[in-house]
Amino acid sequence: MKDTWKIAKWEVMRNLTNKQFIIGLLLTPVIMVVFGGLPVLLQRWNEPAVVTYYVVDELGVLPSLKAQTPDNVILEEYAEKESIEKAVQENKAAGYFLLDSGFVNTGQIELKYNERNNESITVIRTLLTRTLQNQRIQMAQIAPEQVAYLTAPAEVISVPISEADEPEAMEMLVSTVFVVLIFFLIFTSGTMLMQSALQERRDRMAEVVLSSILPSQLMQGKILGHFLLGMIQLVFWLIIGLPLVIYFIDFPVWEAISATNIPLLLFFGLLGYLLFSALFVSMGATMEDLQSAGNSQGLVIMIPMMSFLFLGPVMSNPDGTIAVFASLFPFTSPAIMIIRNAMTKVPGWQMLVSAILLLITTWVISKLAAKIFRIGMLMYGKTATIGEIVKWVRYKES
Repeated sequence: MKDTWKIAKWEVMRNLTNKQFIIGLLLTPVIMVVFGGLPVLLQRWNEPAVVTYYVVDELGVLPSLKAQTPDNVILEEYAEKESIEKAVQENKAAGYFLLDSGFVNTGQIELKYNERNNESITVIRTLLTRTLQNQRIQMAQIAPEQVAYLTAPAEVISVPISEADEPEAMEMLVSTVFVVLIFFLIFTSGTMLMQSALQERRDRMAEVVLSSILPSQLMQGKILGHFLLGMIQLVFWLIIGLPLVIYFIDFPVWEAISATNIPLLLFFGLLGYLLFSALFVSMGATMEDLQSAGNSQGLVIMIPMMSFLFLGPVMSNPDGTIAVFASLFPFTSPAIMIIRNAMTKVPGWQMLVSAILLLITTWVISKLAAKIFRIGMLMYGKTATIGEIVKWVRYKES
């Protein structure tokens, strides 16, 4: 264990003194803020264009339409049908339409446009739909109150039988953020782990290191070191982000955290990280470089993404067959069990079975990864084939 900690410390210090790591540590929050806030700013800056439509109003409903029209859509009354099209073109208006008895009878209207503006057309379509309904109600001599009563939608109020069955919005939010952070940690640390193993294998540093420590200790040290690096990143970003969230959004962070099952989050999150990290570091030991990696090795990087395939069914039916399967299957349970637990009351046996399966799978994968890592780190000159990797896994120590 002492040698494992030495490797972990070396990995941490090597990266903390690396300029690229420091720059990434500082720039990542800035990039996230830019990409998160820029769409909001662009939407705010993107003021809708002001468009004008001429209207021949034979129904006398134009004042009512104007009262409901947004500021960027202007409806101007025009009396002469014969010259309205010429007036639209001369004054560079967006278009025109005719409100007459034919519209009320057929429900159809031609909006002739000089320049197409989908946003304003949608607004006019909504307004004309209301106008058509009101005109037909008046013709049928039905009181508006009766129409509102007859067409009122059913209001279904979901009331849980027990308080525990009601999903807490705060718990759901914290669990979702935790899953995002864990997967961010898996992919950032996993990529660094793979590159670290690949570089040492290519530079033949492994021969020197493995002459003094066991391959399993080297692999464990790398996983532990990059886990600590990832935690340093997350803690740094949380120290910056949480005060901003509390100040600008006025979100009760500590109340939300206290309402969440933190031990469950930590258990599944940590085991998920260890499971995928073992896969990443072992695959890094089989590659000569990332470009020459085979399809099977590249697909290993996509295994953590399997959880996202089940998000739709889980969100719509957290107690369904697919949700139960995904929360028991070890390669998806780290994320799905956390999400399910925030949405519904997961039976105790499912949680226990999921935890046991995840523990066993993590142990087995770690053992297999150690075999692959030990042989792969000492093989030079080429990327291992899938057949060779299978032979390494089946190899029995004397």
